[in-house]
Amino acid sequence: MEQLMLKLVSEFMTKKVISVKENDSIKKVFKLMDEHGILGIPVLNEEGAVIGMVTETDLIDHFTTLKTPRGISILGSIVFLDNITDFNKHLKDHCAELVKDVMSKEVATIMHNKTLSDAINSMSEKEVSRLPVVGDKGELVGIITRKDIVHQIAKLKSI
Repeated sequence: MEQLMLKLVSEFMTKKVISVKENDSIKKVFKLMDEHGILGIPVLNEEGAVIGMVTETDLIDHFTTLKTPRGISILGSIVFLDNITDFNKHLKDHCAELVKDVMSKEVATIMHNKTLSDAINSMSEKEVSRLPVVGDKGELVGIITRKDIVHQIAKLKSI
């Protein structure tokens, strides 16, 4: 098991990564996730660097029911009882049609020359299920998921 943990991420990562650009449509993300059975897609800039991630959570949050803030009418004006700032943010999210409007902008990545142990620790610390793998120039070279790690451990244990 210890030998497995010291192997490089690049040995286990998926090399053909499905990715999108920030100006792609949310419809494209849904289609890619559905066609490929994946729950997270890295968002790349024109140079191929990771600038975001769109996950199933981002999309579900996007399509949650929008709740209008409670308010009362006094002398022809509305006084809101709930936080209108939160409502405005949710309204903006609800109306979004582009990847850049729903993606998570803070993305945990891992270098291709880090170990499987490093990947496990990073996923645990950052509470994520996948890590885009980047090369020496910051470009996306792969992705490693919890599923990839479980598969390798099962293989080692002959399960």
